[in-house]
Amino acid sequence: MKRTFAPAFFGLSLAGLAVSAALLARGVPFMKTWFYCFAWWSILLILDAVNLRRTGTSPMTADFPLFVRTAFLSVPAWLVFEAFNIRLGNWSYHGLPPDLPVRWLGYVVAFATVIPALKELAALFLSFGREKIASRALKITPALLRGLTAAGGLMLALPLLAPRLFFPLVWLGFVFLLDPVNYRRGRPSFLRDLESGRRRPVAAWMLAGLAAGLIWEFLNWGAGSHWEYHIPYFGFGRIFQMPVFGFGGFIPFALEIYALDAFLQGAYEKIRAREPLRAAFWAGLALFDVAVFVLIDLFIVVP
Repeated sequence: MKRTFAPAFFGLSLAGLAVSAALLARGVPFMKTWFYCFAWWSILLILDAVNLRRTGTSPMTADFPLFVRTAFLSVPAWLVFEAFNIRLGNWSYHGLPPDLPVRWLGYVVAFATVIPALKELAALFLSFGREKIASRALKITPALLRGLTAAGGLMLALPLLAPRLFFPLVWLGFVFLLDPVNYRRGRPSFLRDLESGRRRPVAAWMLAGLAAGLIWEFLNWGAGSHWEYHIPYFGFGRIFQMPVFGFGGFIPFALEIYALDAFLQGAYEKIRAREPLRAAFWAGLALFDVAVFVLIDLFIVVP
């Protein structure tokens, strides 16, 4: 029954994207500021409609409360990387609204798309073909888990110590650090997929990262409120605003987002039945969001 709504849902979302692009082309000031948010949410809804039509389900329609929670968790998940950028200085924001409440609303609306968009794209790629169980599955040992966790911690520490030399490691560290944690605690994990011989989830998320990166950079290229990159050594050969080598970072970034999402969702599920802890969970994330918003305004936004 849900599939019957997919064409109308797709059409309305596509119309929203077209109107946003038309208003941007006409130079409407409001849309120059908000184009990225309107366009990405339109694309996200288009992807959900396509997934619904292809498979009869989608991340939004399968569990709407989970989808909403994921959008809220997407904000602090992305802000982790904004916090690293205060030390790395790899990108800056330009043309943002001068009024603080409006600007912070823009942060929330934009950053809330990160995890949902990658989930929609991964679901789309997974809808093609069939899973073939690999004959040689990855053997997970305690030593391997300890080694991966240690490597992840090192990858996240080195960029803080020598940012110009080790900044790319930020886009690898969290998958090494958190995926073993998720595996040990029975949460969704790429290690568990590989242990059972399933390689398609990893491939789908890697493709999702590359596809999302291309869309992110294309929308950013045309927006009035946008970001610009300042990457040591690899800042040449730009496609849109992104140096060509930078697109490779979107692939492991998607795996990191998967690991961060599984970690945060797992932490929430563990305490959701205990009202005080649940309230503390959301309050803690809100305080983290506000703290990083302040730091973004101080160190990353260019007036």
